[in-house]
Amino acid sequence: MGEAGRRVADLERQLEQLKSYRDDYVTNSSGGGGAMDAVKLQNYRSFIDRLGDVLRQHLVKLDSARAEYEKRRLLWSEKRIEAESLGRVIDRFRKEEQDAAEQREQREGDDAALRIAIARTEASNR
Repeated sequence: MGEAGRRVADLERQLEQLKSYRDDYVTNSSGGGGAMDAVKLQNYRSFIDRLGDVLRQHLVKLDSARAEYEKRRLLWSEKRIEAESLGRVIDRFRKEEQDAAEQREQREGDDAALRIAIARTEASNR
């Protein structure tokens, strides 16, 4: 999950850099105040179109990376819930074992006390 999160963060950072580059290019290219000749205008529009294509492709990658991250996050969450459930089952079994051991010890103690009482009764009856 960590790797997928880092990929999303990297792609988001790259997207912001691409947007900033595009914005800077648009600002600096149109800031001259002078008229553009037809060839420069065509080159400018072509470059802006290519930047737009790159941004769209990058958004597709980013959406895919986000979907992968979400898939991994859900899987991790399911595994965490399973692990917690197993932990609770283990704790319950340990408690049941402990309770059974305590009951056994209590019975053994009661049986020993009963044998001693019977032995004393028999000894006093003689």
